[in-house]
Amino acid sequence: MEPRMIICNDSREDKQAVLESAYANIPVVAFADTDSPLKYVDVAVPGNNKGIQSIGLLYWLLAREVLRIRGELSRTEEWDVMPDMFFAIDAAEIEKIEAAREQEAKAEAEVPVA
Repeated sequence: MEPRMIICNDSREDKQAVLESAYANIPVVAFADTDSPLKYVDVAVPGNNKGIQSIGLLYWLLAREVLRIRGELSRTEEWDVMPDMFFAIDAAEIEKIEAAREQEAKAEAEVPVA
């Protein structure tokens, strides 16, 4: 099964995929910073492709626009999906959050209720 389109964060980092998709005539959409090479890129979406939050926001905007083009979301209605749902979180970050929640739960359980 062949993909119908390739979306990449950085054409410099994903140069092998971009090159191979050019051989197979698969269109490439790339988030492009000012220093991104655009050879073999069909559509460049300008934006900061270095930060985690910026990439998450770019994917959020892309997903919202695809829903609008499909007619599933109108221009006048708000989209209830928050951009932070598109942010990548490291496994270490998840462990820190879970440990903090466990400590809060223990602290709440230890406090006597008057």
